[in-house]
Amino acid sequence: MSLKICEFEFMPPRSPSGYELRFGPELTSIVRILLIANGIVFVLQFLTQMLFKMHFLEGLFALSPAAVMGGSVWQLITYSFLHVDFFHLLFNMLALWMFGSELESTWGGKPFLKFYLFASFLGGVVTVVASISGFPQGIVMGASGGIFGLLVAYAILWPNREILFMMIFPLRAKFFVMILMLMIVFAQGGRAAHMAHLGGAIAGFILMKLYTGWKDNSSKGSSWSLSRYLQKRRFQRYQEEMYNRENAKKRVDDLLEKISREGMNSLSRSEKKFLNDASQKYFNE
Repeated sequence: MSLKICEFEFMPPRSPSGYELRFGPELTSIVRILLIANGIVFVLQFLTQMLFKMHFLEGLFALSPAAVMGGSVWQLITYSFLHVDFFHLLFNMLALWMFGSELESTWGGKPFLKFYLFASFLGGVVTVVASISGFPQGIVMGASGGIFGLLVAYAILWPNREILFMMIFPLRAKFFVMILMLMIVFAQGGRAAHMAHLGGAIAGFILMKLYTGWKDNSSKGSSWSLSRYLQKRRFQRYQEEMYNRENAKKRVDDLLEKISREGMNSLSRSEKKFLNDASQKYFNE
């Protein structure tokens, strides 16, 4: 079964047709770095196994729940850069390129990298928790935890975007992502790290719900920020204050006009109280 994405993207006029045809999205900087890093690590895995007949890198950096509990906490991230075989690497890197590049273009490099690493990390955490809970996990490696987080994010951002499956069948992104998830799982056979997949998917869902700025695909690099949130709240309070001040000024003018016509005794108790409070709050500065 082959898997390809064909995109028609409208570009600035470069030809009479006004569009260009390309396979997959444009490769972005952080995705390129991740692809290179995974490729280099895989070559090192191959060389150490061929030359020294040992799994040195796997023993040190693959995710072993027992080793993590013993202090090797770096494995919660490093496992995501190791792969079992070439096809394991190929499927993960294809998904990283096709979906990660578009997400990075939308969010910006740093938010994308944080998202990806957190999804990988939570995939490792869920694996360790499952092992502690009595569900043996063995040795886990592969970028699938982070990939599943990206797939969930893509499906949430663009659920109805049409993608050509096998260059023939147009599918909405939400269905395409489901199929791709199944393909990644079954491509790994019985060695699939299901808990890492689950953890990555959970991380993607949680982050997309918490960081609502990342769901805005109309502006690049938009991410949730505490300082921006507080600034927005201050501005809202300022707007409310100005609105209240304008309303108070109008009512005070009306009451003063009433006093000039009918005298102070014409005011009700509530009107006198309002006039006194407004003069102290808005006109005594």
